[in-house]
Amino acid sequence: MLTQVSGFVPDTYFKQLNFFNMPVKHKLYFALAILHLVMVGLFAAHSADWGRKNPVVKSLGVVGNFTGSNNIFSFFAPGLSDQPFVVYDVKDSSGKNHVIDLSGSSRDFSNRVNNIYGYLTIPEARLIISASLAKFVMNECPTAEKVRVAMVVQKIPGMPEFRKGERSKWVFWFHRDFERTRPSPSVTTKSS
Repeated sequence: MLTQVSGFVPDTYFKQLNFFNMPVKHKLYFALAILHLVMVGLFAAHSADWGRKNPVVKSLGVVGNFTGSNNIFSFFAPGLSDQPFVVYDVKDSSGKNHVIDLSGSSRDFSNRVNNIYGYLTIPEARLIISASLAKFVMNECPTAEKVRVAMVVQKIPGMPEFRKGERSKWVFWFHRDFERTRPSPSVTTKSS
């Protein structure tokens, strides 16, 4: 028999919890919560990569897509993705070059900018996104005549390469140059 020791009450909520005395609705919610946590654990362990042709894994993938538990948190990820970074080289009207970094002081702003930088790795999107970024920089720096949008990527090695002594390194990815276009003076003609 349990005795009370210095204010400790042995009858806690978890001791009183009895799965068989729950209403059917609570049993269903409880089972779904347990299933969801198991699915999150399986996807965190990259179980979807264990056998894509297996019908059980396929059905788990469908359930994961439906419940949202397939967001791979990558606690056990075999490697990290490369980290893109963009540098802006601005040449002003006096001919001086300035290097601009759009990191900002807000963590949310930095995350959003880094998400945009991630799209620069897609060749089809590279021209339009880099032109948009250059336009933004030119709007922020009214004296800018030219802007070079240069992307570098921090290549992060996997664990086997890291154990062999390889470390992350910055690799040049691409650059695009943009010039400010000034409106041409309008020619007025006199009509008679």
